[in-house]
Amino acid sequence: MSRSRIVINDDTGEIISKHKSDRFAMKFTEVWRYVYKSNLFTAAEERVLNRLAEYLQMNTNAIVNPNGSIMTVEDMARNIRMDRSDIRKYLRQLVRKNALGVWKSGYDETYFMNPFLYVKGKIEPWLYERFEEEFGAKAVKSNEGKRFKAGKKLTSLVAAV
Repeated sequence: MSRSRIVINDDTGEIISKHKSDRFAMKFTEVWRYVYKSNLFTAAEERVLNRLAEYLQMNTNAIVNPNGSIMTVEDMARNIRMDRSDIRKYLRQLVRKNALGVWKSGYDETYFMNPFLYVKGKIEPWLYERFEEEFGAKAVKSNEGKRFKAGKKLTSLVAAV
């Protein structure tokens, strides 16, 4: 069974796009190979990242519910079968390491996966730039934070916090 997603302009009712949804996220094995070697993430943090990668929105890497709505912390806890207090703890750690980004708009918080770890669809440059800005802000706050290097590839992940 093929599923399509239709995006409609709320003001005009016009169909903006119709495309088949992707059923997988691409994992960057080169980066992950170095992540494993350096023990950048704990086993629990890796589990959270791997499970949340199943919920990435096409072309944005936002973490969303299967219906496309923004996934809340409570939704994450329910979907990956983890206690809410534990998921909050791991989310804070992953945000500190720049594996996840959380940006607020009004009362809503949207979590995004760093595209150096997973990608779903064609990621626009703005997402890489947002993670770069976050890396810069974290590096200024703490002299301990260093850019994580995966072989010759520099990422926006924070190696030591």
